[in-house]
Amino acid sequence: MRKKTLVILMAAAVFALAGCGDKTDKDTGKEDKKQEETSAETETPETPGEAEPEVDMEGPAAETEQISESDGRKLMETAVAFTEDLIAANHDNLVNNYEYEEGDMKTSVENGELEQAISSAAASSGEFKGTKAAWLGDQAGDYTNVQVPCEFADQPWNMFIAFAADGKIGGVRTDVYKETP
Repeated sequence: MRKKTLVILMAAAVFALAGCGDKTDKDTGKEDKKQEETSAETETPETPGEAEPEVDMEGPAAETEQISESDGRKLMETAVAFTEDLIAANHDNLVNNYEYEEGDMKTSVENGELEQAISSAAASSGEFKGTKAAWLGDQAGDYTNVQVPCEFADQPWNMFIAFAADGKIGGVRTDVYKETP
């Protein structure tokens, strides 16, 4: 069972990593620019999920012109709610409130393997303090990656959620903590 969970998480990581890394614009040779604005609007929420996610409309996902601002906002809101349900191990919400791609992702949610894997990471990270503003990451093929910074008492980290073109969750992984760019 642990091997299957590891395989599922590794597959999710492959999907998410496919869109990572520095890229250059083939037409101009310019490097992609990350959003450099620091915003007073991005305050730490008092309770998980209180902050409304912001859309990085100047980041890599926006440059591909494959996702609108409203679609991006919807994905980020879904990612934040999903992250909080996953960390809280709220199985009923995970099964009933989100759509998943058929196959390993859907199976790992339905049988609780994904919850168990994330619960282990959350337990070793200390008390969950909440999430910060999510943002759109790179697009990898038909997948749009959303990053959700997760604040924990001992070790914060980011949750990466890969959404398929139809809005279904296709993969989940954790990575090094990084705040909204």
